[in-house]
Amino acid sequence: MRVISGEFKSRKLIAPKGLKTRPTLDNIKETIFNIISPIAINASVLDLFSGTGQIGIEFYSRGAKDVYLVDKSREAMNAIKVNIESLGLDGKINVLKMDAIRAINGIYKDMKFDYIFLDPPYQDYHLLNDVLEIICINELLSDVGTIIIEENIDYELNENLFKDDFDIDTRTIGDKKIFFIKRC
Repeated sequence: MRVISGEFKSRKLIAPKGLKTRPTLDNIKETIFNIISPIAINASVLDLFSGTGQIGIEFYSRGAKDVYLVDKSREAMNAIKVNIESLGLDGKINVLKMDAIRAINGIYKDMKFDYIFLDPPYQDYHLLNDVLEIICINELLSDVGTIIIEENIDYELNENLFKDDFDIDTRTIGDKKIFFIKRC
């Protein structure tokens, strides 16, 4: 696992041991960033269920200004901290050990993000749907923002959560679906 592009291109990152954290594969990460590139300079990014922190780090490497990583797992937090320290990003990327729902209903409730990345625990569709609903209710997405979801191929997005002012693009890569939910 590595940073694909930008300031930290080709730098290696670590993942927690075990199967609880499933890092985004490089080919999926490349596809995501090819689709959304160029990212908004000085973008604000929220990576819920951060796991290794690699998506937020990739955004930072490509010019994002404010990056927020959230995960409730101690093992994930340890990996995120090692990755941030190895790149000299201490104090530049915000890290929060907290449940995703508590984070977006609490500390981040009144913030706006240009990009929100969601890769929840394996097939926890109920949690994902709850998080999407809270994102919409709290209006966490900026006027030009994009929600990016990495999920298993059998996940069906509840498009009723999103009003007519959203464009939804779905891509299938192997056994994964990537959703890009963008404000029009």
